[in-house]
Amino acid sequence: MKPGGRSTRRITFALAVTLGAALLVKEAVVPGIARLRIVSAVRSGCESCELSLGAVRLHLSPPALSCGRARLTAGTPGATVVEAEAAALYVPVSLSQLLRGRIRAGIVELDKLSVTVKEGDLPSAPPPERGGARPPGPPPGLELEGVVIKDGAFVYVRDSPGRRGTIGISRLSAAAGPVGSSARLRGRAVEASAEGRLEDSGKFRLEVRGRPFAREPHLDVKLRVAGQELRELDRFLRPTEGIGLKGTLLESRSETAIRGSRLNSSVFLRYRGLELHMEKTKERGAVSSYIQTLLASAALGRQNADGAFDRGGTAELDRKPGETLVGFILRGLKEAAIQVAKQGGPARVERAR
Repeated sequence: MKPGGRSTRRITFALAVTLGAALLVKEAVVPGIARLRIVSAVRSGCESCELSLGAVRLHLSPPALSCGRARLTAGTPGATVVEAEAAALYVPVSLSQLLRGRIRAGIVELDKLSVTVKEGDLPSAPPPERGGARPPGPPPGLELEGVVIKDGAFVYVRDSPGRRGTIGISRLSAAAGPVGSSARLRGRAVEASAEGRLEDSGKFRLEVRGRPFAREPHLDVKLRVAGQELRELDRFLRPTEGIGLKGTLLESRSETAIRGSRLNSSVFLRYRGLELHMEKTKERGAVSSYIQTLLASAALGRQNADGAFDRGGTAELDRKPGETLVGFILRGLKEAAIQVAKQGGPARVERAR
């Protein structure tokens, strides 16, 4: 055998081994490390969280990770449970930082993300007391330049024995960021926005600014809804609040500020053909419901004389023990809005509980 032939075969064999090793690293080693890093980051920041990922793939140009399915669950059954599932996940990532145990990512894309928040009657973990130990958080060095959600959905469920109310948003698109636990981003406020359809009727626009790593909740929320058929909200308001509505919400603008356990909310409403009926609940007897409905109907009759009316109102609330932020915000908006309807003008609720 000629020496040149043996040399060629050796080079070919070495190239094949190198290529095989590179493919192994690309298809198995790096995706495996990435899976471990991501799951570890989630568990270190949330003790009740469970994250499952589909097949993780590595893209070299530009460096990125993708996943065909991602599912996250968190919370305590009977108290508050969050379920989130995305059909696809794409994460531009720094591979060198990932191998060092840090997650530095570009704009994360979530396709067809579906989020369900279920709130029951059992108390959730109370907010941390001032001066107390800081709850678990994400690992240091986490940085996301942004998060984008495409064609998503959100459902909030209030579940009590014999009463189950739901309210949902479809066709959801959202963007947030940058956000992170690194020294550069940890103290920075995060801005987010979302658009969609509220109960397949109203046009929904949400703007949020908050500090996700603050010891106490620090959140500003702006919400706008237009063209909402109010009867579509019965699935939530009737079973949870004993309130039935008819008519059209032409426009609603609200601003909510949460600082610790305190909430301030203001609402501007413009509506047409509004009718309100209050049913008997645990907190409101039959006679009280009847009288309140009569008073509200009289006020609404005057308000709708020209076919449309607008009013503003405010509410100041204290957060109930174990109440979720979503439930707290919805309660604040409801208190401000229902006072407008009942009294025919600006109203203020002091320390409602």
